Amino acid sequence: MRPRRLLICSLFPLVLVAGAATPSPQAAWQASIAEANKDYADTPHAILKIQDAAYLREGDTATLVGMKGKPETYRWVKGAAANGVLSATVRGGHPVVTKDGKAYADAEIGKGIPVDRDVDITGAQTQVDAGVIGARIWVYNQKNPAAKAFTGLSYFPYDPSYIVTARFTSDPGLPARNFKTSRGTEKQFFHAGDATFTLKRKTFTLPFFAEGNVPANVTALSAFFTDGLTGKETYGAGRYVDVEGFGRFPPKAFNIDFNYAYNPNCARSAYFTCPYALDSLAMDVRAGERDPHKAH
Repeated sequence: MRPRRLLICSLFPLVLVAGAATPSPQAAWQASIAEANKDYADTPHAILKIQDAAYLREGDTATLVGMKGKPETYRWVKGAAANGVLSATVRGGHPVVTKDGKAYADAEIGKGIPVDRDVDITGAQTQVDAGVIGARIWVYNQKNPAAKAFTGLSYFPYDPSYIVTARFTSDPGLPARNFKTSRGTEKQFFHAGDATFTLKRKTFTLPFFAEGNVPANVTALSAFFTDGLTGKETYGAGRYVDVEGFGRFPPKAFNIDFNYAYNPNCARSAYFTCPYALDSLAMDVRAGERDPHKAH
């Protein structure tokens, strides 16, 4: 569900707690942003190194075409093409890539298949429409100008007052809810329940969603929200906030830290499928990620 996850690591000053080195909440937050910056531009499969993507349903085929030695030319075309470097399809809900007569399955595709110098592909299962499982196959260009031009994510200053404890009322049936997406399709999540909390002396109820509808498998939840700053200082399609580590589902309560609220990857890359937020908080949430398209 989470297009990207802000991973916490110990890159910033530590405080000593009970004799052990533990990052302060603000240091952990700063470290998570530093890690996310790497995921956007520095790692081999960084988000901004994606040059194209093929979204395939069962039986669909796409062919990768390009000129050897020119990484910027590699693109997907629909169907079979005689001059293709490789082809991709979906069989039984799983991606299959064929290159030079060899068929690659999920595990190998997930690790990456070299195509040319500075070019490779990866892919995995994904929802291509509400409840419809297909595949998404990305093309990576290690010299993509978008990655080279990236200067880092922009967040509001850390503010501990945006950490709240929420009472959680579960929805036992985990009913499906479909969201419109940035690609004009729909994406299905499951309503896990509603979190009620007080923020800046106002009480709110925010729905949270799971990727699946089997309670024993629910280990993380996400909310998709807009607020008074949406389209002004924050991304126009809304932001996401995740909770995890709450133990067995359903929890009775959990903490929500809006300092970690983040934009969908679609804010910077056209090659993702991101749900538009439908649930609104009637206040200005001056925490979390800002709109990358506006000066701050």
